[in-house]
Amino acid sequence: MYKKYVLLLVVLLGISLSVSAEPEVRKFVLNSTQIVPIQSKITGRDHELVVVFPSSYYSNPDKKYPVLYFLDAYWDAPLLVSTYGNLVYDNVVPEFIMVGLSYPSTASYDKERRIDYTFAAVDTLSGKSGLFLDFIKKEAAPLIETKFRGEKTDRVIAGNSLGGLFAITAAYQAPDFFTGYIALSPAVSWAENAIFKLDQDYAKSHKALNGRMFVSYGSTEYHTFRDPIIQFQKQLAGRKYQGLELLNYSMDGLDHTGVKGDGYVRGLMWVWKTKKPAGPSGLERAITGAK
Repeated sequence: MYKKYVLLLVVLLGISLSVSAEPEVRKFVLNSTQIVPIQSKITGRDHELVVVFPSSYYSNPDKKYPVLYFLDAYWDAPLLVSTYGNLVYDNVVPEFIMVGLSYPSTASYDKERRIDYTFAAVDTLSGKSGLFLDFIKKEAAPLIETKFRGEKTDRVIAGNSLGGLFAITAAYQAPDFFTGYIALSPAVSWAENAIFKLDQDYAKSHKALNGRMFVSYGSTEYHTFRDPIIQFQKQLAGRKYQGLELLNYSMDGLDHTGVKGDGYVRGLMWVWKTKKPAGPSGLERAITGAK
């Protein structure tokens, strides 16, 4: 009997040691990232800013950086962190701070973005983009520019779907606040194509629409969503607004959310095309030893 107990103890001890010897499982964390909560006096709701810093941020304490404000950070922050690193390595965009616009984890995400990203109301839970734009202008941006060294003269706004609609709307409702706009598969058919009338009304009293704008769609998107984007691209190009550098783009073989990868790459390269850094890419430096 004694031998059986000893044998059992040895077996249990072996199991315990094997379990404790397993490697620790850790969560993956995006480096150089902070989540900043904001209780907005303008919207009356809670928001979060996902702030991602460039690699040189801490070693250059006096430097100010361009800022990318992007919608739907809850979904797109990991994608944009990766995209940013690739573009900087290729030396095709300047270093910039990324600010993802998001909500607390307890919020109903679809409900919140529908309220904030749409300028035309179709019900009581939509059409508040004017307040959300004021939140960015008067609460989020001042915080980023005073606390995190964001550059006031170089701001870009980017989004997909309703986020893309918001990016375009911002060009009309806050001209000259942003210098660049990236609209991937924008939901221009929202509220019976209300963005078309917004553009028409703007054109009656304005000849200029300053900034660099990228508007894209996926060729395989459902036609009732895709075709209005194509029509809006044509209408916007036909305006020939002074100061507007417009790039309309079609992504062959891609659908509604699949456009994000290629779209953010091309959109970021377009809005910061005039600020492309001098010098070789990371690959060229690795191969040739160039600096």
